[in-house]
Amino acid sequence: MTTLPSDHIADYLLQLGLPDNLSGLELVSQLQIRHLAEFSFSSINALYGDFLSLEETDVFTRVITNRQGGYCFEHNKIACMALAHLGFKVRPVLARVMVNGLDTNPRTHRMTLLTIAGRDYLIDVGFGVKTPILPLPINHNNSLEQGGNQYQIERKGQAVKVSIQAPEQIDLYEVDLGIVYEGDCDVAHFYSHQHPEAGFVNNLVVSRIDRGQRHLIRNLHYLVWNEHTGEHTQCDITGTQQLQGLLQAHFRLQVSMPVIEKTFAKVYERVNQQR
Repeated sequence: MTTLPSDHIADYLLQLGLPDNLSGLELVSQLQIRHLAEFSFSSINALYGDFLSLEETDVFTRVITNRQGGYCFEHNKIACMALAHLGFKVRPVLARVMVNGLDTNPRTHRMTLLTIAGRDYLIDVGFGVKTPILPLPINHNNSLEQGGNQYQIERKGQAVKVSIQAPEQIDLYEVDLGIVYEGDCDVAHFYSHQHPEAGFVNNLVVSRIDRGQRHLIRNLHYLVWNEHTGEHTQCDITGTQQLQGLLQAHFRLQVSMPVIEKTFAKVYERVNQQR
């Protein structure tokens, strides 16, 4: 297991604002909830085109210190290292994303497998707006509700399929519980943020989940919905100043205007080519 310096972990936990009296699964659950609320998912760096190092301090600096956002290979690496530091038995796993309806996609999603009190759980803080907000128990097939979402867990040997059954029906991912090394994650990460046809290289996706409010930027649209009431609001993004304001106000991201301008121009051109 790779590690972060203890002062980095302390800073991360301080920013999460976790109560001091938590332990066990309750501590893990609150860490997951607070991470999703505090540190936004974002494809901006992948869309911008720079190579993104997964070296531990580089990831921490981008996501936690500089608040640039990140995606699964960054968020879930940080959470995994923090949980290991706290004494939990954790390791990375990889999953096939299935939201496009295909079950032949490559394994390009990193998650964390937690084993506690003889039971296994999947921890995810990096799947965007559809991320489960609490640990998913995976020892057996089961159905559980989190917020307004009804999740279905199907376990077949070393494969775990996670789906949403309500308020919509959609397969999220199939997780391979086999041993994964950091080198495996490096390969999938390189494809996900450098391959010209990778989704995050071509689409602006930013999300944050906080107290039942799920905020999402998808290319030139900003959406927010309450998972408890079902209320939805949406607006178009028409310029760089508006995009910067949304990123700061609703996603707590600090992104420079040159990066925002290049990001907006790339997305605007792509969206118009598809019309």
